[in-house]
Amino acid sequence: MARILTDDEIEALLREPKRLPADWQSILQPRRRVRFLHKEKSIDLRGEWGNNFILYVRSSSLNPLDFSVILVILDKDGTEYRLLRANGKHASRHTNLWEKGRGLSPSRLPVGFHVHKATQRYQEEGFRIDGYAETCQEYETLEQAVHYVVKEANAVLPAGSQLPLM
Repeated sequence: MARILTDDEIEALLREPKRLPADWQSILQPRRRVRFLHKEKSIDLRGEWGNNFILYVRSSSLNPLDFSVILVILDKDGTEYRLLRANGKHASRHTNLWEKGRGLSPSRLPVGFHVHKATQRYQEEGFRIDGYAETCQEYETLEQAVHYVVKEANAVLPAGSQLPLM
């Protein structure tokens, strides 16, 4: 059974340094799956404090602006928890259900680039761990979203490499 991650645990997991292999960018080039309208790829990352993470990249085969870059913690019992998800522009608008139920803002996001963040309150209410989202202007392409998540996830780049300035 899945447990509830506290906000402090979530923050610590995001802060944990995660080493990227030398060829991480080529590994994460999404590949089309048979009979699916999207491409996807993932990479396993080992955190310096002993945790295991997975970085997923998904992209629509039809719309290059419809993508997700997802950082997941693989818990010791095998449960995956989405900690961070950078989404591109997809057809539907996102609703922050916890905020909507309380008449708070931002409850409804416009169609556009947005980032989902894991929260304790969403888990406690029975919503998806990463059900809360905020609009984001840090990226406009899949590659930029990957770099955004790599930076936000405290991933450690291989020696001699750096992320391009955006």
